[in-house]
Amino acid sequence: MSKLDKEPIRGLDDKETALLIDALTALRAERGKAWNIACDIAQVANKRPPELKRYGIDEITRLARRLGARKTHWLD
Repeated sequence: MSKLDKEPIRGLDDKETALLIDALTALRAERGKAWNIACDIAQVANKRPPELKRYGIDEITRLARRLGARKTHWLD
């Protein structure tokens, strides 16, 4: 775990934090859809699915947790 993972994000009020969490939730959903589509295309082409890492989903999840986002199915 890096130093950034341990430090809270400072300087945001409650409304800004809530807005950022909502934005991260929406971004995570869109990235998840894109990854699912890429996996479907790879399957049809009989190729390997793309790595999840390329879609930045882990980074989105970590940032949401640092902001105090409640656990959802994608944060578990």
